[in-house]
Amino acid sequence: MAPDATAPAPRRSIRRRVAGLSAVVVLSLGLFGVGSLFSGGNTASAMAGHPEVLREGCTWDSSGNYVQNCKVWSESQNKFVTVQIRASNGSDQGIYLLDGMRAQEDRSAWTNDVQAAQVYDGNTDTTLVMPVGGASSFYTDWEGGAGAENTTIAQETFLTEELPDYLAENFGVSKNNNAIVGLSMSGGPAVTLAERHPDQFKVVQAMSGYYQTDNPIGALGVFASQTIVSNYTNGIVNMWGAPGSQRWTDNDPSKNVNKLNENGQVLIISSGNGFLTSSEMAKLSQQDQISAMALEMLSAVSTVLMQLQAAQSGASVISLPNYGGHTWENWGRGLADGKDHVLEALRNNPPVTEKVQVVDASGTPDPEGSTKATRAALLAAESTPVLDTVDLSADPSTSAQSAASSTSTDSTSASATEPGVSSTSSAADDTQPSASSSESPTSESGADTGESTVPPSTTPSVPIPAQSSIPTTTPVR
Repeated sequence: MAPDATAPAPRRSIRRRVAGLSAVVVLSLGLFGVGSLFSGGNTASAMAGHPEVLREGCTWDSSGNYVQNCKVWSESQNKFVTVQIRASNGSDQGIYLLDGMRAQEDRSAWTNDVQAAQVYDGNTDTTLVMPVGGASSFYTDWEGGAGAENTTIAQETFLTEELPDYLAENFGVSKNNNAIVGLSMSGGPAVTLAERHPDQFKVVQAMSGYYQTDNPIGALGVFASQTIVSNYTNGIVNMWGAPGSQRWTDNDPSKNVNKLNENGQVLIISSGNGFLTSSEMAKLSQQDQISAMALEMLSAVSTVLMQLQAAQSGASVISLPNYGGHTWENWGRGLADGKDHVLEALRNNPPVTEKVQVVDASGTPDPEGSTKATRAALLAAESTPVLDTVDLSADPSTSAQSAASSTSTDSTSASATEPGVSSTSSAADDTQPSASSSESPTSESGADTGESTVPPSTTPSVPIPAQSSIPTTTPVR
């Protein structure tokens, strides 16, 4: 009977062990679930490539080519900004494409007047970033409100602080492996943004821009353009303060072009000649023809001056020949001509992720430290003694006697010192849009809202949009 009395004990022990094991399993699964919630979400949100995957909160654009319309919150401007984005096939490099003076609020002209996603097709493996809006803003941070509505404009903050975070989280775009492209009104600001943020932009392409703004003629041009296009009569003061102030100098790309050389960045620049092509003349009214010729001739003069200033600074400049007027036909051609140069600079230029800070003897940062360090290094190189080939070929015994004699006679001479400086150094949908093969509209007024909650097609694979001819459209910016 004794064995029968002790029989239940092992079963209770087994039940306790099973219960304990079950608790461990449940706890492990719970921890795994929580870990998946965080790590899985981060992995999905930082996914690079996959242009066929619609990101959360975005809609497919009617232009096709895997362009998504995404709402990006701008804390500095207290509003959502629409950004049209075409994801890469897997790389982390991005190209920011800025709009012109008459930028619309519903879509970028890079999807409407020029199909940038066809020029930079899937073979380029690059994320295209096309912010919507920004008319008359000069893509900068304003000191005061714009226009009668006192609108807050903080484009530089949005483009260099807020948007990069969104792109890194949702599209896997690097914060220091980018190019920026601007035209007309945004040509000069694109160069300025590159000069001021070398850690973000390796290369800048500017087309038909105006680069010498910190002078009475330049300030008058800014005032006239903002007044005519957006009725920003207060922009001449509210944007950078009174003309002639330090912020006007800071935002004049021609006066800061030496920074491109210091940072090893590449400038790609072009303009037309002001003589309209037959296709431009056929599509433009007589009044727009005059405007397109005059604006491009002014830009051509500014571009030549900028080319000379950049070359004198030692910056790496690529000048692209072009022709035509101040039209999107010109800029579509320029975008295609500059593509290989932009991609080459993205591949070969190292990112400017950190810069050596030069300080004075007291440890205070010296704003001219980099220039002084470079000058000191050059002077040191020039002062380095050069070996005499006659001495090198002389008889060893003679050389030894000569050296001894030299030591005895020159023992009182002092060694030269050289100057120096101190330094311290979540995918929401897996359906796919089809690439649009149609030409872009020929006028801004014909543009639709461009938003759709479903992609134009549900092709099961991920085709690379075919390279097609560049749409030639005519609106003057």
